[in-house]
Amino acid sequence: MERISQVQYLTALQGSMRALVALCALIIFLLCSRRSNSYVPAFKYLKSFAIVMGLWGFTSAAFFIYPETNLLPAIRPLIYATIAFGGPAFLFFSFAYTLPHRLHWMKRLHLLLIFPGIVTILLLVPPLQKYIIIFTDELIYIPYRDILELYQPLYYVHIIYAYLAVLAGIALLIRKTIRSPKDSSTGNKLAILAATLFILQHGFSCFGEKDSLFFWVPSISVILCMLLLFFTLYYDHSEQVIFKGQSALLENIPFPILFLNNKFVVIYTNEHGKAIYNQAKDKSHQLVYRSDVLQQYSLFESTLTYQQEISRQFIQRKDNGQLFLLQEQPIDGERHKGQMMMIIPLTSFQNFFSALEDKAFRDSLCNCHNRHYLEYKQKEILVQDRLPLSVLMCDLDNLKSINDLLGHHKGDEYIRMCHDEIRASIRKDDLIFRIGGDEFLVLLQRAPAMVAQNIAKKIEDRVFLHKEFKPHKIGISVGTATITHLDKSLEECIQEADKAMYARKQRHKQEAI
Repeated sequence: MERISQVQYLTALQGSMRALVALCALIIFLLCSRRSNSYVPAFKYLKSFAIVMGLWGFTSAAFFIYPETNLLPAIRPLIYATIAFGGPAFLFFSFAYTLPHRLHWMKRLHLLLIFPGIVTILLLVPPLQKYIIIFTDELIYIPYRDILELYQPLYYVHIIYAYLAVLAGIALLIRKTIRSPKDSSTGNKLAILAATLFILQHGFSCFGEKDSLFFWVPSISVILCMLLLFFTLYYDHSEQVIFKGQSALLENIPFPILFLNNKFVVIYTNEHGKAIYNQAKDKSHQLVYRSDVLQQYSLFESTLTYQQEISRQFIQRKDNGQLFLLQEQPIDGERHKGQMMMIIPLTSFQNFFSALEDKAFRDSLCNCHNRHYLEYKQKEILVQDRLPLSVLMCDLDNLKSINDLLGHHKGDEYIRMCHDEIRASIRKDDLIFRIGGDEFLVLLQRAPAMVAQNIAKKIEDRVFLHKEFKPHKIGISVGTATITHLDKSLEECIQEADKAMYARKQRHKQEAI
């Protein structure tokens, strides 16, 4: 009787210790959630590990505190399932802690959860069968303590699987400890100690005496493991400072910066680069490559080798034509190899180029196009949908005498006045070019010869009405020519209009006599 009472007492204490594990896991989960903005990726996976250990503590507490319940057939398999998931959860934490720059591999590591998932399903099938018997035969209680004997091979297989996952995590932690500076290795050693306690918990749970006085070892080991892992992240300020510094620095840079690994896969970008990253991301693929990003731009030829020196080249957005300077710099450190891309908007350069183009192709006096623009765009002007295309050649009368007698400022007013009257006589989509000091060329799109002649007469009449340049007589001579088929060149049409203009000018001189 004394022996039975002592066993019941120890069982209740074990249940209380496992409940303490669940409470500690909840506290660790809440602490990690509060520090989710610390830029340390391992906190996220420590939360997952705390969830698994919390479920282990909760189900174990229910098993030991209430061993004679109808829930017993389902509780014990759940305990084994949490053990199966505990190993991969610890491996995920170790990977995120030791290799934060390789987090894009984590989706592949999640495949390790397939085997524990299958084990969990197989462990839950017998309890479901037992419950079916309960409901069909109307039995109130069926003790179910033989799952270890029925599934002993599978049980040990998934325990070994969990051990291997934990050992892989320890190997990563040891690697980090060896490669880290001495002044920042204390946190890594704490993590290794935590992993050792986690293995100790597994071994004692599986092979220890359930009713011995050392029943507290698994629970205390799990609690210490979670606390050590949390304080490892809390103590190891180097990772936290690095990630905070990187984030603060990169987010303050007002242009996109993308980091790529040695396979040219984008692994990190600042806030300005997320728009480019999201546009390049194909939903059917997990990764975004350098080529996916640069597909959005037109590239100029570059002769620089990417992995040897800094590459700089001009690129242009295909959608809006905006110019950028693409600078790529290799990252060749002891721990990290890859490449950094900076896409710098050339707003000031664009303004400069626009001003330069405006100065080269636009007449400063009349703010219309000049001869250079006509030569640059003449192949684009003569197209089928603009026919018939009429040319007006306009020449100002007596400009030289006005400049000589009234001054060049009056001559400039005369030129601007003639330009304004030409612009007022034509349509908005028609083009005006100042091709000389006193000559304008007008291109009338989709205008037959008769329409061109009428507009020429209208321009001459409007200029003749101005009287502000007395006593000098002013006027403008306009000659016309029309292209109806593409077999006639624009140069030929301009020459024809120029001859008509000189004929018109001679006529004006004769009328003045």
